[in-house]
Amino acid sequence: MQKLYAEDGLRDKEFLQSLLAENFILQWESTDGYHEMNKQAILNLADELNANYKFSDVDIYSIIEDNNKVAVHYLHKVSTLETPNYLIPIAKVMVIWEFEEATILKGYQISKLA
Repeated sequence: MQKLYAEDGLRDKEFLQSLLAENFILQWESTDGYHEMNKQAILNLADELNANYKFSDVDIYSIIEDNNKVAVHYLHKVSTLETPNYLIPIAKVMVIWEFEEATILKGYQISKLA
């Protein structure tokens, strides 16, 4: 989990490839509605984040672990290509990850604009 959030792992396609199970699914309730994303959709999202933002950072408010689940509440911030030295909050997120060994099987996420 450390690399996913503290080391900009949300945009690291290679890291996500190894972290997410082949049958991974994310159930995401966002500001613009419900989305269900598989592993390839998350990898595509990482490409999109890399194409549109110079840097990504996360402020973690809390992490709760219970057996094979981890809940994370955080603020996601990015810097644009035009303003690389200025971080802009883009989303407040609450997510629960279900793990099996070292891979994530499922995610349940709620987010809203920051």
